[in-house]
Amino acid sequence: MSIWEAESDKPAKLTQKDIELAEKTFGVTLPQSYLKVLMEQNGGYLKTDAVHVDFVNEDGEGLILLDSLYGVKPNEGIMETEYLREEWGITKDKIILIAGDGHSFIAFDYEDSSTSPKVIYIDTERDEVHLVAESFDTLLSLMYTRI
Repeated sequence: MSIWEAESDKPAKLTQKDIELAEKTFGVTLPQSYLKVLMEQNGGYLKTDAVHVDFVNEDGEGLILLDSLYGVKPNEGIMETEYLREEWGITKDKIILIAGDGHSFIAFDYEDSSTSPKVIYIDTERDEVHLVAESFDTLLSLMYTRI
């Protein structure tokens, strides 16, 4: 079952060269489940738009918005992580940004492992970091569409 919105723009295909560039640049292994969804479509809008979380966000809700994922291409998608960290004043190290709009981001957190990242939420306006999921697989299971 696809997670991608059917009407989404179709970005360039993910290649093995893109994966190798990203993993070499960040010195980590990207999650296989993340790569699997990017092989279907290399970033774009999702069918879902939210994720249940165990914390209260800035809106006072137990959810965060997640309606798109970054893909992997040179100077695009996750490869813009360092630029975005600097632009938005993100000081957390060993992360790869996989979604976000500047006010908040979803990221892989490689602090404890270079092969099995946790998924975190970074609120740049409140300078807060929260655990969302222990893995990308778990994140996928938490995604839903608000009614």
